[in-house]
Amino acid sequence: MSKNDNYTNEQYQALKYSNEQFDKNVLFIASGALGISFAFIEKIVNLKVAQCKALLICSWYLFAGVIFISLFAHFISIMINRWAITNNPDNNKYYNRNTCIFNWSVRLLNISMIVGLLIGIILLIHFINLNI
Repeated sequence: MSKNDNYTNEQYQALKYSNEQFDKNVLFIASGALGISFAFIEKIVNLKVAQCKALLICSWYLFAGVIFISLFAHFISIMINRWAITNNPDNNKYYNRNTCIFNWSVRLLNISMIVGLLIGIILLIHFINLNI
């Protein structure tokens, strides 16, 4: 194995680790924000007199959506890997085009998770700010 092959292998391992951490962190943050918001709202805010309940409900929908998208993106990644294993990648235009499409679909899902998480957190903070 050449020095270049070792470097490439290390980069793939770093990418794999980074992807795993991204998935775990997004799922952890969305699940945690959903759980903490349930507990926090129950203990601190009286929902019967709370203002702008729609902000809270929208944040919950966003957190649930992020969790679902995370699971869906993970499922697509599994399908991509299975497809890649069964197809020969050696200079195959069909293979390269499809992997590019698959990669972009996962990237778009990842971006949507980040945006959904950000908007959900902002809505939750705004709701708490209005009701404390």
